[in-house]
Amino acid sequence: MGLFNKSNSNHDKKGNGEKKDGDNQVNRKTAKYVYLSSHKAVFIITGEARQNKYNYSLPIIPLHGIYYSSREKRKYTAKELADYYVVLNVDEEDADALKGKKVVVLGYDESETLVIADGGDGNGSNKA
Repeated sequence: MGLFNKSNSNHDKKGNGEKKDGDNQVNRKTAKYVYLSSHKAVFIITGEARQNKYNYSLPIIPLHGIYYSSREKRKYTAKELADYYVVLNVDEEDADALKGKKVVVLGYDESETLVIADGGDGNGSNKA
């Protein structure tokens, strides 16, 4: 049985407490700076908007929509951006409107969306 043969498989591993070659590197997600290019989008805001030289940057988790990256000149879907740290570039008036918000739904009518808010008691009920 080759699966249980330990004689040849363990001599290459460092089991004496030494660091392996990749242990000192931090696994970080690559950042993608994007603009919203679709008329419909849903995303979660994960931090505060920060002002930079030309606009505001807002860290998000994209759930739906098409986002445009100006650096690569490519369009990404929300699913394609799932493995990245995504920063949405917005102008000042949009940054002011998004201040204090957590979930953003753009381009959908109220009749197409459902929001169930927590009742404040912490267990998800809407009892008054």
